Parts: sequence; C-alpha cells; structure tokens
Amino acid sequence: MEASGTGQRPVIVVGTGRCGSTFLHRLLAFHEQLGWLSTFNETFPHRHRLSAFSRLYAAPLPQRVKEMKAFPKPFEAYRFWETYLPGFSRRESPQVPEEIDAAWIGPVRAATRRVLRFHGRERLLVKVTGWARIAYFDRIYPDARFVFLQRDPRSVVSSWIKAGWLDVTSPPDGPSWQWGPVPDEYMAAWSELGGGPQLSTALKIRLDLDDIAANSALLPGRVHELTYEDLITEPEPALRGLCRFAELPWTPAFERRIAATEFYDSTRTWEKHLSAAEGDRVLEFMQRTDRAPA
Repeated sequence: MEASGTGQRPVIVVGTGRCGSTFLHRLLAFHEQLGWLSTFNETFPHRHRLSAFSRLYAAPLPQRVKEMKAFPKPFEAYRFWETYLPGFSRRESPQVPEEIDAAWIGPVRAATRRVLRFHGRERLLVKVTGWARIAYFDRIYPDARFVFLQRDPRSVVSSWIKAGWLDVTSPPDGPSWQWGPVPDEYMAAWSELGGGPQLSTALKIRLDLDDIAANSALLPGRVHELTYEDLITEPEPALRGLCRFAELPWTPAFERRIAATEFYDSTRTWEKHLSAAEGDRVLEFMQRTDRAPA
C-alpha cells in the first residue's frame, strides 16, 4: 500500500455541521481497525503517546465515565490539524490541495502514523465538518475513502440554532458573516424569502454542500453518500454498506457494538424548534439554491 498511498488508508467522514457526524464518528470509532484523534490529541497535538489512552474507549466502562470531560473521546481535533497544516481551520474560504506546502506532508503523515501505533490500530478515522477538505486530504492521504453524511436541512438548521456555539445566523450582508463570498443568486433567494437567522444558517449549509459536491466530483468512486435518516432508521444495512465501501470487515465485535447502541429517531425533532412554515421556508431556500450538475 505504501507505493500507492500512505498505508494508513483513512476513512474520512465529512458533512455540514450538525448533520449527525459526531454520532457516526463515534460509532465507527468502535471498529477494531480504526484509530482516531481524541480530545487528548486536540489539547496536546505533539504528544502522540497519549493516543494509548484512546484504547479505553472500547473498554467495558460505565457510560457516565466515558462521558466525563477528561475521558479520551473521538474528536475533530482542529487544533491538531492546524498544528501540522496551517490554514486547516480557516472559515472564510475552502481549503484546497494547492495550498499544502509539500514540506508539511511528511510530518503530518508521521504524526498520524504514530497516533495509530500508540492507539494500536491499523487505519485512520477522521471527521471534519463544514468545508469539505476532500481533495485537500487526498493530497496527503491518496489512499483515503470519504463518507459524506447528509441530513434533512430543517434538522440541521434547528440543531445549529439550538446549539448556539458557532455564529452561523448573522446576515450574509453584515460584518459578522464569517463564511466568505456568497453568490448573487443565493443572496437574492435569502432576501426574497425574508432573510433572518434561519435562512442565514441554511445559506451556510448550502455553501458547505456546494463545496462537498465540487470536491466529490474530483474523486469519483471515492466518496460514499449516506443519510442520517437511513443511519438512524436502518443502522445495520447503512453501516454494512459503509463498511463494504471502506473495505472494513464486518466483525462480530463491531456487530455487537451496533446491536447494543440505541438509535434514537430524531428525524422530526426539528418540529420542536421550527414551525411548519419556517421549515418550508428552509426547504424552499435549499431548492432555489440547488445547482444542478453541469
């Protein structure tokens, strides 16, 4: 594998924020082949030996212990990536492979290789949300496979607004907008439909989806699409399909983990936070801004 890739064969989960990717990431983290970045790697990006503590995640410990702040959990670890790849966490524009300095590639591969070694796992599991970074990661890990998790935009908008820890609700024509240039037709749709925090959030989602689609088109056959709704309502078929795509064995231990997991159907939870009319407005915005493939 080293001749055609890195030997780490990453499985990289992408999607908009609040699409359910954390849930999927933590499910996949139970697979015996997959090693991942933890909250420890986020805090101490150069101390790869701390990945040995990630082995505790699979231990038969009480859930309340695993939910403790100091317990190592699968994490997006933007600080880790930013340490090796300056600009990785930039918000105002998508990350592109051309901006990667060739001198960065060896050190970041070596760092994740050491993470895997101390974790005692064979393959790398990564999660990022927002800008796709698919082609960006492909330059570093040409043996990667990508999983694109999608979710009903009403659920994503509702979840973003409820979470409140990242500003996705500021108007795109104001000084607090963080997500870069907005196409004129998107601004027109935002304005014509009344603007406001919900449509600003929908606009952020649209920009992310556009970037994911553009990146996916560059790597045909390397991106597996999965919906959160299918994951929740039909978890075993959804995860079996993902594993086949990623060339991960469906092992008895992983099957037991999935069988023991509670899959709460939250597909209609958005109705607690958005009215039917507000939900329809989000859908109409997404439909108006859906750019058909060329």
